[in-house]
Amino acid sequence: MALNYDNLSALTKDQYIPNMVDNIKKSNVLTHRLLGASKATAGGNKVLQPVEYARQTAKGFYSGYDVLDTSPTEVFTDAQYDWVQAYGTITISGKEEALNDGKERVIDLLEAKVKNMEVGLKELFGDTLYGTGTGSDGKFVGLQHLIKVDRTLGGINSTDYPWWDGGYIRDAGSNSAVTDVASYAQTVTIIESEMRRAFGSLTKGSDSPTMIVTTQIIFDALEEALSDQKRFAGSTAGVGDAGFMELKYRGIPVFVDEHCPPGQMYFLNENYLGFRHHRKRDFTFEGFQKPVNQDARIAKILWLGALTCSNPSRQGLIDDLAESY
Repeated sequence: MALNYDNLSALTKDQYIPNMVDNIKKSNVLTHRLLGASKATAGGNKVLQPVEYARQTAKGFYSGYDVLDTSPTEVFTDAQYDWVQAYGTITISGKEEALNDGKERVIDLLEAKVKNMEVGLKELFGDTLYGTGTGSDGKFVGLQHLIKVDRTLGGINSTDYPWWDGGYIRDAGSNSAVTDVASYAQTVTIIESEMRRAFGSLTKGSDSPTMIVTTQIIFDALEEALSDQKRFAGSTAGVGDAGFMELKYRGIPVFVDEHCPPGQMYFLNENYLGFRHHRKRDFTFEGFQKPVNQDARIAKILWLGALTCSNPSRQGLIDDLAESY
């Protein structure tokens, strides 16, 4: 006997969806770190991210009964990010339902369908994170747009406000030891000096990048460059438990992310970068329904949110490193 679809929805929501969402958030290191730490927010037409664009200065010294200047100084504004929607579907056709009649067969089919949706959502979030999405084009902001100069991000145009530019952008091909894109051997030679330059530019006092992500090829080049002093660590705040191997650079974890574009290495400061999701749409499951014009049952999982940044000047990118061995 086939399962009742109310029961099937309940089974999917209780047994499969929590594990699927967990797998999506752990699918690659950047979604694990950013999507896993997503903050819930309420509604509104935009996702508001407070931005500190000036520093509250001390008024000065005084003596005895001197009159004190209490006039306020405006130091904050809001970056305004567009809400972005993402979804996946589980579809079971009437034919599939008929051919898989019986509780066990329906559950097996359901499990395969959920897994398929999970893979699709993993790829969607993983690829979009490193993409060129602007946040107003139907996709959340991608790192290749966020770490740029002379662009609009969160409603603020960095052509007019240069303090809103990405903090560090460098083509490794501009290194005197490299012509165009660095070869693997050249990357081994220059990687330490390039990373030192990026890390220094993005560090202010004790405020420095919190993670570095790159490709397997560049990770291997770094490992080779540090062969005499390399230190592996797999225990960074739950990341090691998720199976991500890392190297340490100046105490900061360096990870491989399969979605990272060829030749690129990102220096990210998570204190100013993260996801925000609507509290009612954080991979929310919507049970099976039967369309009036299809012989099928369809369930959806829905996400509503944005990737926000409050300080692009703390984010950086090295490009044109090795793309092949």
